[in-house]
Amino acid sequence: MLDRDGFEAVKEAAKEVKESNSKNGSTPRCSDRDVSTRTLHVRYIVAGNPNTPKEVLAKLANDTLENIRRRVAENPRTPITALVQMARDPSVEVRLSVAENANTPAEVLEQLAQDDDLDVRYGVAENPHIPAEILIRLAEDDNPYVACRAQKTLSILQAVV
Repeated sequence: MLDRDGFEAVKEAAKEVKESNSKNGSTPRCSDRDVSTRTLHVRYIVAGNPNTPKEVLAKLANDTLENIRRRVAENPRTPITALVQMARDPSVEVRLSVAENANTPAEVLEQLAQDDDLDVRYGVAENPHIPAEILIRLAEDDNPYVACRAQKTLSILQAVV
């Protein structure tokens, strides 16, 4: 299901096509560029919509475009199996989004805490749903920013308890 913004975007795209065709008297046709731009826009909106069905998100997790996969990784409804898969994505941005997702399982956060990219490790250190033992390990990270962020998250979690 699309939210109101997603529905409006699809409706607007359809309206533009209809108006364009009626102005030039042509049969309903779009250029390949128009179709792919609209398709991309719809996929982008659907991937980030928290009301999107999990089956659709699982399918979009395999999209060829990084920004679509990143939006899926950010979505709180993304199935765990898709998050596990995207934790191994070649894109740093996708892995970072998985690291920051509140629903990412601890074993995936453990894997991402050892990522070569410091931004991904920073994202793990920033996730308030991370087990304390992973944070303690990240607090000793070679990168001072990652270590500091882990220490801050750890102190926040300890203050809550």
